[in-house]
Amino acid sequence: MPSTTPPSARCRAFHAALSVLLLGACSRHPAAAGPAATGGVDVARAAAEAAPVAPTLPLVIAPDLTVRAVRFGLLKSDSGTDDDFVATDEIPAVDGQAFGWIVEVTTTRRSLHWQEHLRMPAPPVDWGDAASDPDIEISKDGKSVLAQGEDDVEDGELSRFYWSLATGDPAGEYQLDVAVEGHAVAHIRFHVDGPVREQTFLVRHLHRAGPTVQFRNAAARFVGHDRRHGRGLAAWN
Repeated sequence: MPSTTPPSARCRAFHAALSVLLLGACSRHPAAAGPAATGGVDVARAAAEAAPVAPTLPLVIAPDLTVRAVRFGLLKSDSGTDDDFVATDEIPAVDGQAFGWIVEVTTTRRSLHWQEHLRMPAPPVDWGDAASDPDIEISKDGKSVLAQGEDDVEDGELSRFYWSLATGDPAGEYQLDVAVEGHAVAHIRFHVDGPVREQTFLVRHLHRAGPTVQFRNAAARFVGHDRRHGRGLAAWN
């Protein structure tokens, strides 16, 4: 039977329940994110008051699904067309720098549902297209977002490198909680070493002498990692 709850109310209830899952499963104080959180508790405040810790792995979620490990890091472009994964919790303050996670699993399932909660130390200067995207909602304080989706498992790995730094993003400690099939699997803390600033690119003519041409704010996100563009995102108000 279709739900009679208005879509907006269902959406808010889902977001609250999802946030409780991530906060409660990763917290030393599950009561801080108890059932009452779906009844109007300020999720951003609950997130700030919780004390998340990394879940113990390996984690058996179901007879056909075990999470063995979770890795976090950045993508580094080589001289070719491929990006290399570099495990690190220090992300350089470079416009367009992509970062994300890899979940190692043992499963016969072709795809898995994931959820993540990203918290920034301060709101970004501009959320870009995300601010008007009907599939994306940003927290009231502008510092956090809750995302969900389903992706294929490839060679025993589920990965997501959707997020990238953008001009105006703050320096400091970021936090990222990840869940798979409704079970928290990682609490990640990482550091951005400075405020993200606009890049200047120098271009010289190779076949004749001439002045150096400077291009500011070049499109550094055409690699497809821009967090301002995407789908399958959800967050709370």
